[in-house]
Amino acid sequence: MLELLLRLVIVWLVPGGALAAGVTPDLLTSLLSIGATLCEIWIWLSALTSSKRRSPPWRSFFLRLAGLCTLQLWSLLLHESMRPDDSDQPAEPVQPEKPANFDAPMMRGSKAKSMVVPPKMSAPSPSPRPLAAVEVETPRIARASLAAVGEGNFVVDAEPEDLKWAPRTISVVLPCAEERDLAFKTVKSVFATTPTDILHEIVVVDDGSNPPLSETHLNADVQKKYKILIKRHDRTVGLIGAKKTGGDAATGDIIVFFDCHVAPQPRWHDDFMKLIAENYRRMVIPQITALDIDSWTQIGRGGGMSKCYLTWDGDFKWGGTDDMYMGMLSGGLAGMSRQWWDESGGYDDKMLGWGGENIDQGVRMWVCGGEIVAAPNSQVAHMWRTGSAKTSARYKHVGDTIYNRARAINAWLEEFSAKLDDYPNFAHRKSSGGANWFGDMSTFDNVKKRLNGCRPFAWYLKRFKVVYEDAGLIPPEIFMIREEQSGLCLRYMGGAGTSGSGSEGVRLENCDRNNHRFFWHLGNRNKKTKKCCSGLRAWNTDQCLQGGQSGGRGITGICELSGTNPSQAWSLTSDGLLKKGSSCLGPANSQTPGLKEAPCVSFRNKGGSRFSKMSSQIPLETKLYRKAQQEHPEVFARLNAELNVDAPSDMPKRCLEPGRSCIKLYWKGSTQCLDAEAQWVESQEDCGYYIYENQGLKQAETMACLDTWSDEDVNTWGLYECHGGNNQKFVQSDGQVFCAYVDIGSEQCFEGRAK
Repeated sequence: MLELLLRLVIVWLVPGGALAAGVTPDLLTSLLSIGATLCEIWIWLSALTSSKRRSPPWRSFFLRLAGLCTLQLWSLLLHESMRPDDSDQPAEPVQPEKPANFDAPMMRGSKAKSMVVPPKMSAPSPSPRPLAAVEVETPRIARASLAAVGEGNFVVDAEPEDLKWAPRTISVVLPCAEERDLAFKTVKSVFATTPTDILHEIVVVDDGSNPPLSETHLNADVQKKYKILIKRHDRTVGLIGAKKTGGDAATGDIIVFFDCHVAPQPRWHDDFMKLIAENYRRMVIPQITALDIDSWTQIGRGGGMSKCYLTWDGDFKWGGTDDMYMGMLSGGLAGMSRQWWDESGGYDDKMLGWGGENIDQGVRMWVCGGEIVAAPNSQVAHMWRTGSAKTSARYKHVGDTIYNRARAINAWLEEFSAKLDDYPNFAHRKSSGGANWFGDMSTFDNVKKRLNGCRPFAWYLKRFKVVYEDAGLIPPEIFMIREEQSGLCLRYMGGAGTSGSGSEGVRLENCDRNNHRFFWHLGNRNKKTKKCCSGLRAWNTDQCLQGGQSGGRGITGICELSGTNPSQAWSLTSDGLLKKGSSCLGPANSQTPGLKEAPCVSFRNKGGSRFSKMSSQIPLETKLYRKAQQEHPEVFARLNAELNVDAPSDMPKRCLEPGRSCIKLYWKGSTQCLDAEAQWVESQEDCGYYIYENQGLKQAETMACLDTWSDEDVNTWGLYECHGGNNQKFVQSDGQVFCAYVDIGSEQCFEGRAK
């Protein structure tokens, strides 16, 4: 009987195998197995009832089995070949017409080939949502795209669901100029790290290489092997023009721009596919790491840079937000959907060379309804130009970066473009070339018209309030800092804009309110409260005060917006000290005007060092920002709600526990308070929370005790592990007044305030 059961199992081998492989057996295949089962039972019973009473031979069984399997496999193959291909079935009814500019994203082939156009949206309002229980397939083109809604119906603030789509392929664009071996290595690296079904093509734009790259490193065999499409400029037009040529030629669903000297790391494409599928208007920036060009491998294991922010002179600086969103990109490494490339206009065809295109794209993305995000896991190793012969540029330099930046600023910053007059490089060009020295701007006007006007630039500033408000780039006031004893003011010795050396000097000189280099403002976020501010920034520069140095002068460094650089934690206190912790900046001596950094106590012994604000005024950028918010209240109301800017700051959890109440500690009779690190600060937003219990004042987050540090300086306090000693005891009196138990001959009292 076991032998019969084994034979019956074997005759179902083909249908069972098909099911295991995910293929549903057709009716004929199943009927053949049923017939074979009945046949084997009949043969078995006939053999047992015969005179010899023995089981049928296996040899004849396998002959029958071979014929059975042949018929079943033929039936399965015929059935599968006749099955309709789901990818060929339209998801929407075919429309008789399509928009004139429709350019549907397609996989491996010409644009818009056999693609179905979704029905037009009659109005910009979002379409009704399906019931939660119904699973809706993600469309191949987003419902909010111009291909779907038609000209004139673009919605800047589209609903998230209408931005989703299903990309399948990537085109990688490489602008290459005389980068022969580097171009070949980059091509190989892109090809090796991108799945073949996702890599649609590698578009190499040969920007005037002589001889052409197609005759040296990228010949016909190489092109065929690595899916290369070559586009060539006979004369060098520069990086911007080369990228525009490549972007316009690309036919993949997603266009990714790399430099011609990079090594994408394994699975680099995952973030691009996922993040852009969630929003077809999203630009994705990879983590940019360092490349060893000898081994063509990444140096280290990550920690790449990607986030930047925009400065008033159309430059970019590293840093920005603490989340995935970024207001600016550094350069050429980025990806977006081909649909958004077409809609947003790509690169400006009037820009030449390189530089400034990142400013254009960075602002354009955001104000016209898109966004820029940092890819958390995608890493691309990049060859940095170190000055060595191996990394030096080999191409012909063309173009004008100042011209390019001016075009970007005047295209998107609207009335804020007047800030360029504060920077000599731009002011001189304007005076010599006229008000419109940056050329015809009709290409930008066409984009704005196509995308229904885009948003005001002030929206961009509010969207990145963490940079422009919280880190002080739109300061409530600018002011000169006057040293009382000498009557001289702090002068920043560098020029407007980016410091070429990354550090500049500060001197005491005769005050001049007509010279912008004498003006300062608060800058850098407070690292505890994340609000403004924790340092002093030289107006219209990238430099923050970092203290004193030898030679009777102060020194500045590139501002660290996050406030995490302790050397930049300088403030002008209400009692006139230019102070950082227990250190102060003051005159070097009474005879020669100079600056030095020393303990605050040392200046007190020499008659003190006092500074004051002078010529305080509201700068142009702040006036324009406030005006824009008054003129567009509905735009900012929506954005404020999205950012939740009016939400109260979170108190430490211990402050919410039953029976406990938290207070902020102000010096009695003063506006100064202690922050969460027991340092004196001026802003109420920076005050730390403390709990009074067991005769001690404890920091609410760490529960460390406030300590006098056993010295006689009422300005120095610290936090230490609670031990119950006298230097940690405070006596409560008059309600919320707390005085130190230790008597040093002068009163050491705090006023406790709930807010």
